[in-house]
Formats: sequence, C-alpha cells, structure tokens
Amino acid sequence: MSFEKKHITVKYTRRPLPQRNNKKDVKVMVKTLWYSVIGLAGIALLFGIIIYAKYIASLPSVTELENLDISESSTIYDKDGNELYKVYKEKRTYIPYEKISENIIHAIVAGEDQSFFTNKGVDFYRMTGAVVYYIIGKADRIKGTSTISQQLIRNTIIKNEDSLERKVKEIYLSYKMNKELSKEKILELYLNKIFYGSNAYGIEQAAQTFFGKSADKLTVLEGSILASLPKGPSYYSPYNHPDRLIGYPYIYKKDAPNEAIKILTKQDIAIYKTEVEKLLSIIDALKLEKLSEETIKICGLNEENFKKNISVDKNTCSIMGYSKLLDLLNGIQITEGDKKIEYQTGRKDFILGRMLEDGYIDFDIYKSSLIGGIGIEFSKYSEKIKYPYFVFYVKEYVEKKYGTDLLESGGLKIYTTLDSKLQDKAEELVTKYGETNAKRFDAHNAGLVSIDNKTGNILAMVGGRDYFDTENKGNINAATVPMQNGSSFKPFVYALAIDTKPVGSKTPIYDVKTSFPGYEGYPKNFDGKFMGKMNLTTALDYSRNIPALKMFYVAGGEKNIINLMKKLGVTSLKEDERYGATLALGTGEISVLELAGAYSVFANLGYKKEVSPIMKIIDSKGLVIEERGEKDFAGEKVFDESSSYIINTILSDTGSRPSGWNSFISLSGRTVAAKTGTSTKNKIQNGKKVVYPRNLWTIGYTPQVTTVVWAGNLDGKETNFQGDGLNAAGPIWRDFMKYAHEGKKVENWKRPAGVKSVNISTITGFLASKTLNEKFIVASLFKNVPKAYDSSLKTVKVDALCNGKVDENTPPEAIKEVFLISFESIDPSNKNWEGGVREWLGSGGAQEMIGDENFVSSISDQPCKRTETPEKVKISTNIQNGAILNNGSNYIELSYNSKNPLIRADIYVGENKVDSIKIENLRQGNIKKNFSIPSGYYGEYNLIVKTVDNNYYSSDETYNITISQADKTNPKITITNPSDGNIKIYQNQSFNLRANIEDSSPIKSINVYLDSTPLKMGEKDRTFSYAVNSDGTMLPGKYTLKVEAVDNSFNTTSQEIQLEILAIDGGGEVNQ
Repeated sequence: MSFEKKHITVKYTRRPLPQRNNKKDVKVMVKTLWYSVIGLAGIALLFGIIIYAKYIASLPSVTELENLDISESSTIYDKDGNELYKVYKEKRTYIPYEKISENIIHAIVAGEDQSFFTNKGVDFYRMTGAVVYYIIGKADRIKGTSTISQQLIRNTIIKNEDSLERKVKEIYLSYKMNKELSKEKILELYLNKIFYGSNAYGIEQAAQTFFGKSADKLTVLEGSILASLPKGPSYYSPYNHPDRLIGYPYIYKKDAPNEAIKILTKQDIAIYKTEVEKLLSIIDALKLEKLSEETIKICGLNEENFKKNISVDKNTCSIMGYSKLLDLLNGIQITEGDKKIEYQTGRKDFILGRMLEDGYIDFDIYKSSLIGGIGIEFSKYSEKIKYPYFVFYVKEYVEKKYGTDLLESGGLKIYTTLDSKLQDKAEELVTKYGETNAKRFDAHNAGLVSIDNKTGNILAMVGGRDYFDTENKGNINAATVPMQNGSSFKPFVYALAIDTKPVGSKTPIYDVKTSFPGYEGYPKNFDGKFMGKMNLTTALDYSRNIPALKMFYVAGGEKNIINLMKKLGVTSLKEDERYGATLALGTGEISVLELAGAYSVFANLGYKKEVSPIMKIIDSKGLVIEERGEKDFAGEKVFDESSSYIINTILSDTGSRPSGWNSFISLSGRTVAAKTGTSTKNKIQNGKKVVYPRNLWTIGYTPQVTTVVWAGNLDGKETNFQGDGLNAAGPIWRDFMKYAHEGKKVENWKRPAGVKSVNISTITGFLASKTLNEKFIVASLFKNVPKAYDSSLKTVKVDALCNGKVDENTPPEAIKEVFLISFESIDPSNKNWEGGVREWLGSGGAQEMIGDENFVSSISDQPCKRTETPEKVKISTNIQNGAILNNGSNYIELSYNSKNPLIRADIYVGENKVDSIKIENLRQGNIKKNFSIPSGYYGEYNLIVKTVDNNYYSSDETYNITISQADKTNPKITITNPSDGNIKIYQNQSFNLRANIEDSSPIKSINVYLDSTPLKMGEKDRTFSYAVNSDGTMLPGKYTLKVEAVDNSFNTTSQEIQLEILAIDGGGEVNQ
C-alpha cells in the first residue's frame, strides 16, 4: 500500500461585520441595569426581612435600659469546690447626668468614642477602616469599632458574645437608642452601668472606691484615670497594676539598663527627688501650638533629653500629630550623674492626649494632670479577700480570655486548681520567713508558685507577704512580675548545649580567668575566686559563672537560647534586647510563674503542660464553657527527653554541690532537682563599684511538683551583702516542698533510651582510649556521644629538676619517665578561652589537681641548670652487714649529713628500688621509719640506701643482707632504768621505767603489766618510757613489772623487774 501527499488549498472569505444600532444598544443596557437594580433591591429587602425576623423582631425596647438590673455575680472556687471569692451584688449608686463631673464625661468620650456626639450610635467610618485592615491582613479580627452606645447595649440588653448575631443586634439597638434617647441620657446610663473593677459599678461607686469623693468632684486627672478602667478593669487595676494605668518614671544606672527602678509611690519620689524633679521640669517646660485639627507644634525641646533622634528646629520646636505625643513622652531620656531617667506612659496618658486633641483641656492642664499622676495615692482597698494574689490573677486571666462583661456579670462558676491546704502553708511560710528575711537580709517581700507537673495546674500562688500593704507595694503580685533570676537561669543554657552538642554531665570545663566579647574586664564568680578545671555537673551545681558564660556560646548564643525559652513557655525575654553572654547569668527578666512552667518541662522529661489556674468554668445556664481534662494534661513535647533527664541528673546530684546547701535544697528519701540564683545590682560607693544582691531565688522539682520561691524587694532595691537565694528563699522552698510531698509516693525519673553512659577522658572530654590511665577516666551521660578518642597523654623522659631536656650532664637520678598531658578548653579554637587555660597551667593548677608528679602539663626544651656540685653524703643506718630482713615491713634508722639539702632516701634490693623515704630538704638528721620489701625476694642480696639531694645528685651505702620469707626472730628488750632489774620507792614517789627495743621488723606493740594487770598497751616507740606510780595510789608491797614487745610477725619477748613500794608512817617518816 502506498500513500501519496495531496496538497489541498482552502480559501477563506471574510464576511462583513454587521452595522451596530447604537440606540438599540443603549436601551438594552438601561433595561438590564434597571432589572439588576430591582433584583438587588429585592434581594436586599428579602435579606433585610430575614435579618429583622431572625435577629431584630424580638429585641426589647431601648427604654428598658433604665430599669434593667445587672445579671448575677461570678464566683471563684478552689479545686475542692470551696468558695474563694464572689463578685458580690453590685455596689452601685445611680446618679443623674447633672451630678457627674464634666471631666469624666469628656474623658470617657475622648477615650472610648470621639465621635459620640455626632454619630448615630455606630461609627461607620471606624468600622469600615477596621474591615479594610482585616481584609488586607493588618488585623486578625475586626475590633476597636464599638461606640459608647454599642458598649452600653452589649453590657445590658444583649448577651456579650463574639458572633454575627450579637453584632447585628448591637448595631440595630445602638442606632435605635440614639433616635429615642438623648446623648446625655445615653452617657448617664453608660457611666452608671459599666464596671470599673474592685466591685465598683457605676461612676459614683468608682469615684468613692478609688478617690473617696463624689463623681461631681472628679478632677481632670481623676477623670482620665476612671475613663481608663472600662478598657480592662483588672488589667489596669489601680491596686494591682498602677504602672499600666498611670505610667511612671524609671531610673537606672548607665551600665545597668536592665535594673530599672519604677517610681510609683511618694516614698519613691522622695528617694529620687532630684532625678524626678528634673524629669518633671522638662515636661513642664514644653509649649504647644495648635496648627490644625490634627497637627501641633511642640516647643522647648532639647535633643539631648531624648533617646531617639527627633526633628527639632532652631527654635527648639517640632511639628507632629497628636498621636505622637505618647511617643514623645516615651522617648524622654535624661542623664543625671551616673543615672538615666525615662518615662513610660500609662493608659491615663492616652486618655489625656485624646482630651487635649478634642479640645476638652488645654496644654497646661494636660501637663499638670500628667505630672500629677506620678505617685498618686488611691483610697485604701477595704475588701477582705482570701488568697488575693491568686484570686486577682484568676480574674485577670478570665477577663483576658472571655472579656470583662462575662466575668463580672455573667454568673460564672470558676473552679480553679488551687489547693487550699498548700496555699495556706505557702502563705504561712512566706509570712514567717519574710519577717526573718527583712531583718537578716533587708529582703522585705517574697513570692511562691507551685505547680502540679502532671497537669500544669497551679497548686499555690503567693505574690507577697501582705497584699493590702500598699506602702511597700504589697499589692503587686511578685509571682507575675518579670525579674532578673541570676544563676537559676543557667540550667536552660546547659540543657541546650547538652541537647545540641557532644557535651555531657562530666565533660571538663574550666573556671579560670577568661575574657568574653562585649564584656568589660574579666567576669568573676560570686566568691571572687576561680576553681580551675571541673566537670559540667560541678560547674552547674556550684553555680560558677565562667563555665556558664562559655556554655552560652556552646549552646549557640542568645537567639537559640531565647527560642528555647519560648518553647518552654517564657515570653518575657525580649529578642531585641541584646543581652549578650550575660543572659546565661540571668540578666533577662522572667516571672516566678514563667520560671515554674519552664522548669516543669524538665520535670516532665521534655513535655510542656499548659500552666493554668482553671479546672472548669460554667456559665449561668449551667453550660461548661471551659474544662481541662486528660487530653489537656498530655502536654506537648517541646524539648528532648534525654537532655531533660541529664539536666535532672545534674541538678539532683547532692554530692556535686557544697554539702551545706543540701539542708536547704534536698528532701530526705526523694530525688529532687534544685537550683538557686541571686541576681545582683551594681552601686558606686566611694568611687568604687560595689555589687549587692537583689533578687534571691530557689527553684526545685520532683517528678510530681515544681516550686519556685523568690525573695527580695518589689521596688527593685538591693538587699544587704548577706542576701542570697539559698538562705533567703531556700527555707521557704524546703518547708513547702516537704509539706507538699507528705503522703505522696516516691517517684524517680526513668532513664530514656537516648541517654548513653560512656567512659570519657577527664582531660579532653573525648572518648577514653585503651591506653588512657584509669585515673583520667570517668563515666558521663550524653545525648550526643563524642566521636573522637582522647590523645592527650604522651610518654616522655625529662630531667626531674625542671621537667627539662635530658642531656649528658643530667644525673641518672634526675631522669624520669612522665606523662605529658595536653589540656584544652571546651572550645580550643577560642584563643581567649585557651589563654585562661594556659595561665591556669602556668600557675600550677594542673599539678595541684592531678596530685601525681609523674603527670605533667608542660616540659622545657632546655636542659635544667644546677646550682650545686655533687658531694658525698655521710650515711649510717642500724642495718649491719649480715643482717636478716624479711618480706614485708622492716625497720630502719637512718642518719645523714650532707652539704646539699636532701629530698629523699631510696632503698634498693639489688638493682630494684623497693621503697623511698621523703626528706624535707634537710642537710642533716635522723630518720626512724618502716620500709617494705615485696614478696619474691629470698636469700642473699645487696641492700642499697641511696640519698638524693635537691639537684638529684646521689650518694649511697651498701649492706650485705639475707632476706627471709618469714621473720622468726623475737624482738630484743634492754631495760635501761632500773639497770639492775630491781627498784624500791616510797609510796608517794614515782619512777620512769625505760627500755630499748631492737628488731629488724616493725614493732607492733609494747605493753607494760603490773603483776598480771595491764598498765600500758599498744606503745610503738622503740625507745620506751613509762611513769610508774605517777598518781601515788599504789599500796605498799612487792610487785612484778613486765615489759612485753610484739613485732609484726607476732614474735614476742618480755623482760621483768621487781618493784617494792615502801610505806610512810603517820608522822611523815618512812618505815624502813
């Protein structure tokens, strides 16, 4: 079959386009548009009817607002259902609009709803802006659009919940209310209905509660404060968080910006009067000129008084918007001597700025109100509350999660995790030891948090000694305030290094003088000393600073450490703070509560349980809106279990920390991991920097419970020099944990499969090689096992005089074989670290640590220089030619006389050295010692006694001896007093019995008997003396005195003498 290609030509003919009828097209378009409009209108009408029928038809009349009663109170319970706190029936005194100060009216309108007097109940402009921000991703929800009218509706007529239905009802009723009620009436209802915190409902009760005056007497400052509270009654509580509400100046040393002191009270102002007055004078000197509705000109500015560059013209003025006033205040930074003073704005400053912008106040009133808020005192809180720190923490927790309205008027039943028995004990101990700490350490406050590791439940929380002691900032909850935590932060740094590098529990590290980047001078330890080479467990348990700074770099630095802390639940550390290596020493600020949660991850072997005060919340209808159960208690794995186990092992090693510490941070019969910490504060005294303790910590945990205790001063003041975490916080921790574990079974951490125990070199931390001396081998726990083997030991011959080079002039006795050890830091590539190790080696630290002259850390490549020449030494001994010696212990008496100081006498049998006797650089003397001949020698030998001087020149004497396998020769006794074997003395006299003992073996015991009664036993001095009848109690008569000698082979001999005691007559004459 064949195929042929055929070429086909196709012709296309273009048809002409039809002519358009423009008039007809327009008619069609108009008709289509008209139908579309009618359709859309129909859809809108239908949608409106549906919305009206579903959401609006059943709504109550807005006129009912005047007669509405606030719904029921919420109640907080402990874990056993016992009532802790109840928001009692509202404390409210309703007052008419005319009785309300215009200052609070202006403040609430400026702060909550600037367009209140012009809007129709809904601010469509703000709502549209919020929707746009939500759509373009600048906000995660539509918020900040509620007018005063909407807030009133939400807090009274309809249920406050986050839903479309609620929003539709709220908008409709707000619009309707503004048509039926005057603006004045709406404000009257709003100010009388809303909640201001501390059980104060309505503006009159709030004015009485916080200022002790009626609402018509409120000043601009007081109005701005009360107008701040509806935003968050607990968050901005005047009693719990005056700093957030009012704002405050803060002062810090130039070199310690993280140790700022907040100026919150009149006492604070008195202490820092000069600095505060300078700050206030700068604020007071500012002038304002309004340029437009949105723009102002501020004059009286000096760029030197601001931490950020601001644009200031030659007339000291700067143009800005009203919204930049807060930035201006927050940017103030004044230098006064060695201190810096800054200002942190509060919510009331925001309200004052709005009031200024809206024309309610002028700039002078603005400034005086801003300044007047500093150190303002509120009426004393009078309500009696059980466990106030925990109760207010729960209130704030629920308010933040569910909103103020639901908490304060939703009739909630809030079942917490609090164990009242443990809470009572915690409060008892904080009060008891707090008083002691105030007297001993000038530490006037303390806090405690204890959590159940299995669930994350908060078992106890104490934020201070007395919540109602506002003069000493007792109303500040120490459990939730971030503070520097000193050495108690170190375990997290070590844990990260262990988790990511071949670093284990016994890896060697050096506590030596070391410089670090960005660190002025050389960092020190708390005791001002360096301990030299140690392992990681000792370094952490002894809380040494230099190893911790090194571990900061081993762990990967600041970013990695902060990321770890985030995983552990710590959010108060700032990523842009640039702490540097000092972060490892606890310069970052973490709260007691956060620290407890972070440590509990170690207790749970890497699992993070949400730390929570809540077990269950039930609303007024009996519906459970939150409940924590087994699923929540499972936790999330955020850290490696093996690394956690190793840290637990280190922190629970009671043998690796000073023994005295264990009385504070251990529990009898239980495995407890514990760490103390003391943050410090630098002060200049007499021109010198003095370091004071500041925050004092003790943290510890078992598999069941983690407890953190802090002691110190909430105003940031230092304690006295005696203050430290162990002695101030330790007793509270110990007594509480002992009580908390009563009746609990003993639990231990199960070792994960990922934890490997391997033998490593104590010199390098690498795996122990087969040739490594056992004295340098230790078992260590690792997650990441080292891969390299140790090669730090080399065998070399040196001149013992200086560990120098051996040459032809080196005396034979000076030549010795030693092990040369190569010491390196944990990071040999770091020259600064290596320098510290070299300096430690040069100071003899290695030799002192090793304690064996056969191991050296350095040798010289030059021969040793000797200052003396060889001299013959005169030697004599008790050993004679032909003497019989024995395997085992023998006795020698050595006399010597030398021109050069001697350092030792070596004893040889034949060519083998069998023993050595140390001589303390003496030129002459006598030595009486035992020396040993090992088994295996038998028969005739040369015994050589060789002396060695301090230049290693030697002299010797040789004796022909016979060595017997067993000593069968009895000791020889020679009684030298009395020499004739008999003695008579009077009854009131005594005499010294003397004897010399000879034996080639060591003497085991010399004994004295009177007849058969022992007088003296166990004497070993061969030149023997004993005072007979020294007390004059022997009766007249004849006695036998026996001296017995026993050698090491139990060969025994004795000698006797006769003793007669003569009587004395009554007249003092001796009877013959």
